[in-house]
Amino acid sequence: LPFAHGLGIDEEDGLGAPPSGSWGRVSLRGAVRESVVAPPHGRDVLRVAVCAVPLMSNFTDVDALAAEPGVIVRFVDRPEELADADLAVVPGTRGTVRALAWLRERGLADALARRAAEGRPVLGVCGGFQALGERIEDEVESKAGTVEGLGLLPVRVRFAVEKTLARPVGEALGERVEGYEIHHGVAEVLGGEPFLDGCRVGSVWGTHWHGSLESDGFRRAFLREVARAAGRDFAPAPDTSFAALREEQLDRLGDLIEEHADTDALLRLIEKGAPVGVPFIPPGAP
Repeated sequence: LPFAHGLGIDEEDGLGAPPSGSWGRVSLRGAVRESVVAPPHGRDVLRVAVCAVPLMSNFTDVDALAAEPGVIVRFVDRPEELADADLAVVPGTRGTVRALAWLRERGLADALARRAAEGRPVLGVCGGFQALGERIEDEVESKAGTVEGLGLLPVRVRFAVEKTLARPVGEALGERVEGYEIHHGVAEVLGGEPFLDGCRVGSVWGTHWHGSLESDGFRRAFLREVARAAGRDFAPAPDTSFAALREEQLDRLGDLIEEHADTDALLRLIEKGAPVGVPFIPPGAP
């Protein structure tokens, strides 16, 4: 298939990064819409900094933000890169304790604490939500035992052997929200304002729900809250449908396959297997 610029197909747990390992201003692959096509609706843009924690998972949670006109998403690994961000996101990870140590080593933990103290928005999702809490008891994932969290949310987390798997539906900011859960951590919420089975304290939000920002009405309401807290003249577009944009990207991929691949031959391989006598090229078993 030929290279197609801006094809924003979900990559789930894999994110391309420069060989140096510095995330800098890494764009979100297809960023589904590009700023030259869809300018912001207000006078300002919103800047979102996603902490590039180790073993990051489900980072597609922020794809819906990148799809919004006027929202700039970048992955960061240095505290100074949080300075001009209107929203800091601590995403999901397959190693919460390791991610927590990384945040501290990089100075990002202190930067997040400063943001919270200044009333600047922070969002933690799944493992990021757990890291923002008071304490983690982990004898399952890292087997590190009791580890102190960042203390930005009144939450204590205990890791269970069995994963929680769910497709929750709820309401937040007056909007219907759908998401999905896949995590070992069981959160005990000890205070704050309820938020998608997690909680909110001031400008700090935390939830185990992945995919919540794909709910268009909720995403707009959340971005309005962020813009208000950040003092930005930003307005979310009234007509952005993330589901439609994702379908559009899949259709583009389907068109590429139809135009450039021998689909009849592919179907024969799927239905009948490889022809007898085809030359084998190592490595691997013949």
